[in-house]
Amino acid sequence: MRRHSVGPAATRAASIALAIAAAVVLAFTALASYHGGKKPVAAPMRPVTPVPVSTIPGSVAVPPTQPARPRLSVSRTRAWLTLLRGRWARDRNNYFQFRADGTGQWVAYGRKLWSGKATPRGARIFDLTDPSGQDASYWRVKLLTGGKRLYFAGSQQTYRKA
Repeated sequence: MRRHSVGPAATRAASIALAIAAAVVLAFTALASYHGGKKPVAAPMRPVTPVPVSTIPGSVAVPPTQPARPRLSVSRTRAWLTLLRGRWARDRNNYFQFRADGTGQWVAYGRKLWSGKATPRGARIFDLTDPSGQDASYWRVKLLTGGKRLYFAGSQQTYRKA
């Protein structure tokens, strides 16, 4: 039996063909990247929607469209804060705790995620502010019908009165 092998001529032809293909690819790449002697200028990118760096109260400026807080009497403020007082739990590890003066905290899995003050915006809506006094519209809680449930706009979750 005779074995067929590739001769030196075929190997040389394949090497020449590969070298020509590589030269064509390099030439095409050089031509495609040529911009008439000008360097390409990247257009500045802007996000489609603004994304806050952090959602911790005080780290995001108050949007200018947010209406000012209403002026309330001291007695009305105390009465509304009384409705908010207590512990509001989503589960054993995720809860809000408010005192009669409106101070409170949000704890999840042993970590304090927020501490500050709840300020009434109405009988059922409260803004949450941090010690620096800054807030955002999504740092708000709302008492739902019957006053046995609390809705937190920041996480869009509902908590039950514990």
